[in-house]
Amino acid sequence: MNQGRVIYEDEAEPHFRLAYPSPALAVFVEYYFEVNQPATLSNPLYLNALPNLANLVCISLTTQSWLTINQKNGTVKTIQGSRFFGNLTDLHTSIYPAGVHEFYVKFKPGMLGKLLRFQNIEVENANTDLSAFIRSDEWEDRLQTAASFNARVNLVEMMLLQRTQAVELDYRFQVVQRTLHYFAKQGINQRLNLPSICRELGVSYPSLHRYFTEALGYSPKYCQKLLRFKHALQLYKRHGSRYPFEDAGYTDFSHFLKDTRQLTQRLPSDL
Repeated sequence: MNQGRVIYEDEAEPHFRLAYPSPALAVFVEYYFEVNQPATLSNPLYLNALPNLANLVCISLTTQSWLTINQKNGTVKTIQGSRFFGNLTDLHTSIYPAGVHEFYVKFKPGMLGKLLRFQNIEVENANTDLSAFIRSDEWEDRLQTAASFNARVNLVEMMLLQRTQAVELDYRFQVVQRTLHYFAKQGINQRLNLPSICRELGVSYPSLHRYFTEALGYSPKYCQKLLRFKHALQLYKRHGSRYPFEDAGYTDFSHFLKDTRQLTQRLPSDL
């Protein structure tokens, strides 16, 4: 069976579209993307979703179902209709056959919880009908009649702007977001370890740990591990095992290999 693969944001795919949010929504939304499989397509698309901190809103634009497989426990689910997907602790593979057309909003860690008033830990590995969270029929009606991906992005942005105006992000939540931003830069500046980040932000590690568990349900070290792994896997896919993985925050390649097996139960070459 096809084991699937991870697609990164800068990789061009024929049936995969991606757009970044406007400045007004950049604090809330990571990006928008769309999977559009032509009805004449012969082979399904297999995509791997790594363990992550994000929440996804999926708006179904057709009635075609697709599959998702939890690669840790083997659970297979048939997906049809608009869905809410929680942050993942396991590797999941999505199988999109011909006729699937799905529009996604990927929210930054903790942000959708701020909008809809839930804690990230409460929706860990969730795969739920979107109507349990929002008026999904309204989103579907508007997006299904939009003429293009860009038009759908614009519609979603207008709907999200109405919700985000009333959201206040307190100091502790802002510290968490700034720390995540530092984690994302760890391959660029190796000095950005947790002690130096705490000094930069003027916060003790016990306080930072408390802010993270309140906002995301996980420790700073676990969140750092997920972001470091995602970045290092991209480097591995581009450069192979000879890449100097200490530049990505690892001791060496074997350290990266250990994290890969722990997080995904696979080898890097199988992702």
